[in-house]
Amino acid sequence: MSDTDNEFMPLPYYPYEKRPSHLRLEDDEVATALYLSEGEFAVAAEKLRVDPLRVIRAVNRSERLRRLHSELASLLNDKVLREYKRAFESEDDRRREWAASKVSQTKQFQSHPLAPNTNVAAPVSIGGGATRILISWEDPLTIEHETEG
Repeated sequence: MSDTDNEFMPLPYYPYEKRPSHLRLEDDEVATALYLSEGEFAVAAEKLRVDPLRVIRAVNRSERLRRLHSELASLLNDKVLREYKRAFESEDDRRREWAASKVSQTKQFQSHPLAPNTNVAAPVSIGGGATRILISWEDPLTIEHETEG
């Protein structure tokens, strides 16, 4: 048995179309519904037969549910990164260009010293001169740079 088998209890049978508002959502059932829905509030709410807002409120009340939702979001981020990697390895130039444009917009990339800075109009300057970097996607991958000044 895995840890997730022990962490999530099966959802009970709900004898109603819509859960009555006086019946409290238990953290265990919300955790199971979130896990089964891969962190999607609307899908979890459908499983629990409540409005999505009730699921969101339950998550906000519980440290355990906030942690679980954060972990599920991390898994989604991992899927996105795998898709970017597959796109970078693609034979299709447009797909690689798409991946490069998406990755260049990420927070992690923006903190890189060579990332484009929208607040500065001047080119990147290293050692007092402007530097132009050219990346070729041909096999083998080549990176060239020219320094002016």
